[in-house]
Amino acid sequence: MHDLIERERKKLVRYVQSLLRETADMDAEDLVQDVLLRILERVDSPVTIENTTAYMYRSLRNRVIDYRRTQKPTQSINTEIGENGESLIDLLQDHKPNVIELLQTEQGKRELFEALEYLSKIEKQVIIAHELEGASFKEITTLLEVPQNTLLSHKSRAMQKLRKYFLDREGD
Repeated sequence: MHDLIERERKKLVRYVQSLLRETADMDAEDLVQDVLLRILERVDSPVTIENTTAYMYRSLRNRVIDYRRTQKPTQSINTEIGENGESLIDLLQDHKPNVIELLQTEQGKRELFEALEYLSKIEKQVIIAHELEGASFKEITTLLEVPQNTLLSHKSRAMQKLRKYFLDREGD
């Protein structure tokens, strides 16, 4: 039985791929693996299979039919939807300005430093050292003599405050 499977495996995968042209190669491999595993589990059963190769192909065809029934319909990310001819990828794109580009402008820098004023002294130190100067938490721990987990907590709170600050400004 194992020799038959080794000999027929590639043919079985190509057969499944021909039935499932619109799916990935891995799906075909998975389906063949699933069917072959089930067939191998039945090897010790008292029921004999007369034409094993035909049985494998018939089992694969049935498994493909089951697979298609359970698959949810998919839509290409480039398919046009809506009245404006926009595609799904257009709708998913973030149309907000790039934060890095914004911070490179004078207005962006001014807004960032205004926002930093709403942070506590330690939060501001952690954000400036880690995010702007690129220092590691190990370096900041040594510099400020504060445990690393405490610094992580301060950074987390600072980032939440900054996020809220900029979101509130967007609403204005």
